[in-house]
Amino acid sequence: MDTKTTLPVFDSNPLFAVLAPDEFALLQQTATMHSYTKHQVLYKPGQSATKVYFLMKGTVKVAVHAEKKDIIKYVVRPGNLFGESCLTGEAQRRDFAYAMEDTAQVIELDAQALISIMRKNFAFAQSLLHFLGERLRYTETQLEKVVLKDSKSRILEFLHQMGIEHGKQIGYETLVKHNMTHQDIADLTGTSRQMVTAVLNQLKRSNVLYFNRKKFLFRDLDALPLAG
Repeated sequence: MDTKTTLPVFDSNPLFAVLAPDEFALLQQTATMHSYTKHQVLYKPGQSATKVYFLMKGTVKVAVHAEKKDIIKYVVRPGNLFGESCLTGEAQRRDFAYAMEDTAQVIELDAQALISIMRKNFAFAQSLLHFLGERLRYTETQLEKVVLKDSKSRILEFLHQMGIEHGKQIGYETLVKHNMTHQDIADLTGTSRQMVTAVLNQLKRSNVLYFNRKKFLFRDLDALPLAG
């Protein structure tokens, strides 16, 4: 692995900023960089879980397969870890991950090296535990929405959250560039592709939202939850 490439990447990430020089060196010695093309699988169920992944570029989908369809657990964006279940004792993968864009650049980190560092560095262990807790809370929140909210409300909330987390302000409007299909949104919200299409078209007719295959333009993001 090219040290000059990875050093600024990890230095700028709060999760790794607490590492001592020798711990950082251990991490880099066991790390490798890989590139994946769109739809290429990074790992799948049944494979040995020995790596944790850090996404540098692109977008990755983590999902499980059930009843002839993918159920998306979460979408990973640059600067985030995934595949971290091996740090909590998972020996084999139970989900799968694959690239959503033409090029996804990933640093693969050795799980045992991370565990060794966690044992010695309490601050690093705390950071990782916080990260794992946030991901667990996200999963629980998604499950609660499926149980407690109707399909349309879940889609509206997803779009609103997408605008808050990934939107760029352009005057009174909010632009979100994305690479998700209607089916991806349906899988993330536990709804159907037909329902997603219907909700988006209704928002477009109401001049609340403009969209195409690569972007959403929210006319007034704060008005979106009231659009239902």
